[in-house]
Amino acid sequence: MADVNMASPLNRDTARTEPPERKNLLTLISEWPLSRKIALGVVAFLSIALFAVIIIQSQTAAHQLLYANLSETDAGSVANWLKAQKIPYQLKNNGRNIWIPADKLYETRLDLAASDLPTRGGVGFEIFDQQSFALTDFVQKVNYTRALQGELARTITSLAPVESTRVHLALPEKRLFEKQQKLATASIIVTLIAGRTLDKEQVQGIIHLVAGSVTGLSPEDVKVIDASGKVLSGSDKESSDQNVSLDMLAFQQEVEHRMESRALELLDKTLGEDRSMVRVTATLDFAKVETTQEFFDGDDPVIRSEQLQEEASGTLSSGGVPGVEANLQGNAAAQGATGPAASKTSRTTNYEISKTVSKTVSPVGGITKLSVSILVADKTIPGQDQEPATSQPRSEEELKSLETMVASALGLVKERGDAINIVSMPFTETPKDIIIAETAPARILYDYLPFIKYGLIIVGTLFVYFFLLRPLIKTMKGEVTQHNKTVADLEREQATPAPAVEGPLPELPPDEMILHLRKEIARNQVPTAYIIKSWIQEG
Repeated sequence: MADVNMASPLNRDTARTEPPERKNLLTLISEWPLSRKIALGVVAFLSIALFAVIIIQSQTAAHQLLYANLSETDAGSVANWLKAQKIPYQLKNNGRNIWIPADKLYETRLDLAASDLPTRGGVGFEIFDQQSFALTDFVQKVNYTRALQGELARTITSLAPVESTRVHLALPEKRLFEKQQKLATASIIVTLIAGRTLDKEQVQGIIHLVAGSVTGLSPEDVKVIDASGKVLSGSDKESSDQNVSLDMLAFQQEVEHRMESRALELLDKTLGEDRSMVRVTATLDFAKVETTQEFFDGDDPVIRSEQLQEEASGTLSSGGVPGVEANLQGNAAAQGATGPAASKTSRTTNYEISKTVSKTVSPVGGITKLSVSILVADKTIPGQDQEPATSQPRSEEELKSLETMVASALGLVKERGDAINIVSMPFTETPKDIIIAETAPARILYDYLPFIKYGLIIVGTLFVYFFLLRPLIKTMKGEVTQHNKTVADLEREQATPAPAVEGPLPELPPDEMILHLRKEIARNQVPTAYIIKSWIQEG
């Protein structure tokens, strides 16, 4: 007990002479373990990034996109207009995108449209809105060409894959004679959006659009190229020939597939399913032939025209007594006498040889030759007394009957050069259980994909908790030990006799006891601080 009472003054002297050392934040952080330092760094980085995103978003949220992907000329015109109207703006995407405050977006667009901005492809027919009496005929023609080029460029730029367009028209002057008149030509260069392309139909649509908008311009005289200089346009004849070739190939494949299915149905009914294979190669004639023939039948002529002519002739003479009396007035004239009569009849008949004209148009895609190859499986002979099954090639008579059946079903003609070949060979099949075993993992993975997704979310949540939130909580909380005991409780614990120990207790000298107390206070300063605080309150 004496030892205990002597310890209290020592504690007082020690607490009064050597106050606990205060450490700054950097020194305290440097003494933390590595896990806490990493957690603090990650939390600080995420916090800074989050606040940076919030600050940047708060600054840009008040602005919205006015126009995007403008040309340099249009961007400069719009920027000058905004400067004149004292509207703040921001340029992005190398000056091609213009952003303005959100509250002035729609009003600004309407004002720019009223000012014909942006032009998007050059000047259009608005060039004629302001007329001048000093313009010559040449200047009017030049302005008309510029306006036509600009309107066509705007129309083509409105297509989804097109970013910008330039149109060049060569319109020759009108000549008096048609032979002296030169043809109009057009060249179009299109700049496409990154990752977009124009198909053949779209290119042909652009060509016909320009050809239909310019008088005297034919689609063959319109050329379209892209920004890299690649020619996109082709003549209608080349496009039609290519389409016809693709249609021919598709028709040939359809004919072959139809014949293979017809033959395979017969073989499956005879040999069983998956016991045969059929391949057909068809040679088709896609030439369009028109034959006109004229047949003349000389044995059966036909009367074309017939002409009949009849002629009759005779001699009539005056008769009487010759002399004066016969010629005096009052004497009756003597009766005339008729001489011998003559007649003539002629018939002209024109005959036409009968002619038959026949026009024959041969069907396109007719079959000129067929080649058929058939592979059948050998005949399976089941084993006896648990012996494995064996295979035996099919007989020639069976193969011949199968060949005749397929040839009749496909309509093979030997005179045309059609050929058929049938072979019997053993089939090597992969067991179905192996196929199921190979495809099972992929199927199982596909079925359990939602559960895998939720599992990954749970694992990510645990990872964030154990490696981010938990070190942060430990860092913020610290290892602080709460001491709720009073000074009386501490003295009572010290006054409680220690449990009996066999043998004499070691007695420490006062100097070693003081050194021991100093080490305890340096190791844990919290109890000493609470004791001193209690002494101060007690006075």
